Formats: sequence, structure tokens, C-alpha cells
Amino acid sequence: MKKIMILGGGQYSKQVFHTLADAGFVTICVDRDPQAPCGALADVFYPVDIMDLEGVCAIARSTHTDGIMAINDFGTRTASYVAGELSLAGLPIETVDAANDKGRMRDVWSKQGLAQPQYRVFKTLEELKEMTEQIGFPCVVKPTESGGGGRGVSVLRSPDDIAWAYQFAQPYVRNGRFIVEEYVEGIEMTIESFSYGGEVTILAMSDKAKPDLRTRVATSLNYPAAFSRVILKQVRNLVIAAVKAIGVQIGMAHTEVIVASDGPKLVELGARGGGGHIFHTIIEAVSGFNAPVQTARILTGMQVTIPELTDNGAVYRFFTPSRGILKGVRNLEAAALLEGILDIGLTKNIGDLVGDFENSLQRTGFVVTKGQTREAAIVVADRAESMVEFIVDPC
Repeated sequence: MKKIMILGGGQYSKQVFHTLADAGFVTICVDRDPQAPCGALADVFYPVDIMDLEGVCAIARSTHTDGIMAINDFGTRTASYVAGELSLAGLPIETVDAANDKGRMRDVWSKQGLAQPQYRVFKTLEELKEMTEQIGFPCVVKPTESGGGGRGVSVLRSPDDIAWAYQFAQPYVRNGRFIVEEYVEGIEMTIESFSYGGEVTILAMSDKAKPDLRTRVATSLNYPAAFSRVILKQVRNLVIAAVKAIGVQIGMAHTEVIVASDGPKLVELGARGGGGHIFHTIIEAVSGFNAPVQTARILTGMQVTIPELTDNGAVYRFFTPSRGILKGVRNLEAAALLEGILDIGLTKNIGDLVGDFENSLQRTGFVVTKGQTREAAIVVADRAESMVEFIVDPC
């Protein structure tokens, strides 16, 4: 029985532990929260910060871990470090650095001549003012490294937005660097890939629905993406080139692309599976590929066989109640009984502020559906969303 260490034990990761246990792995959970939801699901739990390189490495050494898996951006550098120290399978530090820092990421892609927006990296508000004159409006400001989740990302429509955007991003900046990018008009996509044996296999592709807010948080991911075969082939080729350029030679990558009028352009890439339910539920529902198990197999030195992939429908929908204090929720349990529901739940509690969309972590709840087709999965998601009623006190 192989031992796999998983860096992160939050609520969204429960299914990862269930799936790996069912596949016969011994699971070791590391999370700084002593009450981490996955702690009780793992065979062994250590309340240690996943960004503590030496602390995690000591645990891996003492438990004779066969592999280490990061399931969010915060754990990727630690996984790389531990793999290097203990001669385990993993990604080199140069790869995870480029995947975590959007400035380095874009520099790598620029050298490869891959399609992406114009960009500039900056540190100060004065530099941002100069950069926006070069990039023009509208544009997008982000921390170069924030840990994902859309933290600190906003769209600037005019010079009046510059100071606000800088202040909005500043709390999430982890390395003192920001990036401003050309705003690309189009439809955004997510693409999940698995690298093995020198090949990059595309597993699932969605298109996103986004409200017209300056924070641009997605409200729905719909699978498979509704584009022509020509566009999808262009996206596949671009993503495969992007993954190889960053150096993700084994395991998962989550890439985002915008399909513009002149073709797809790269947004960003994470050297791990997609967040939320994507890695452990949606990829398998769409493609038949069990991403947690196959990732654990490759990281523990086992053989991986990629099956013939399917292209089923799925929807990852996020509830969007009006802004206010959450007082109650009706019909959630009834909606959970609908055929085609994979999961449904809340990420906010009674008494919490809901309806803010600063980043994806502020979402109120979700529903994950499946169907033989995209349209069938959307019908189930629409019905569930119409059934669930949020009682909110406006504020």
C-alpha cells in the first residue's frame, strides 16, 4: 500500500481523501488547521502549515511517504522541495515558481511566442499609472502571486479606477509584485490536463459565465465548452504548448484561456488540478479519468494508464443571492435529490454576509451536475438553482 501525503485538508478536499482511500492508498493529511475537515478522513493527520518546507519534509521523512501531492497553489513549492529532498516524483522548483508567479509565467510564454495579452510587471502605484498609459484601457490588474481564487483581480475601465485597483490587489500580494494586462474581450475557458510520459492529455474543457463586474468572478462553468472543433483544436494546441513551456512534465495542470475574436489567448496556469470540485469530481464526470487516483499513482512511482476519454456534460454553478446578511435557505435538501446532482451545498453560514463577489472564495454555495450532454447538465443546474431560495436581509 502506497503512502500519499496530501497538502491541504479543507472542506472542498474531502472527496480526494475518500477516493484515494477507496483506491487503496494510505493518506497522510497536512493542514495548519487542527480542526481541518479532512483530518478525520486521513489515515494520519499533522496540523502543520503546508508552506513550512522543513516541517513538512520532516513529516514526509518520518512517515516514509511514497509521494506528495499539492492540491492548491500554496502547497506546490513545498511539494517540489520535499520531492527533491527525498528523491520522490515531483516538479522542479523552476516550474512551480513560474506557475505561481504570473509575471514569470508570462515571461516564459513570451519567450515561446505563445498567444497572450500584453503585460507589464510593476510594484508601485506610480508605476501602475505609467503602465496603464502603455497598455491602455480597459486593462486588468492582479497580484503576480496570490494563491489563486481570483484574489485581488479587477478590471480597470478608466484612470479613475487605478488607485482603487491597486489598493484592492495590495492585501493579496505575496511577493511585492503586481501585473497589469491588456483586457481581452471574449469567453473564458478552463482546461484540465494530465502530463505523463512526455505527453500532455487534455481531460476537460469548460466555458465560463461571468457577470459584468470589475472583479469578474465566474458564476458557472459549463462542460464541454461550446466552441467549434476548429477553436477547440486551437485551444488544445495552445494549452499543450503552455503546459510544456512551464515544465509540467508529470501530473495535473489547470489552465485558463480567453477565446477572443482573433483566437485563444492564455490567461494563467496552475501546476495542480482545478480548484473546488473540478479535480476530484468534475474531471471524472466529464472524461472518465479519475484525477486524484492517477495523480497519486504517478507521484508514488506507479504505472498510469490513460483510458479512452469521454466527453460528457457537467455544470459547476455558483449561487448568486442578493447582497446582505444570510438569514436562511430553503429547498436545498430537496434540490439535492434531483437526478443528475453530484453535489450541492453552502460555503457561507447563517449570519454571514453574502452577495459580495470580490473573489471566488466569497461565493455563497454551489451545485455540481452531470448529464450525457452539456444541455442536459445545464437543465439540472437551472432547476436546482431555481428551487433553492436564499433569505437575505439587505445591507
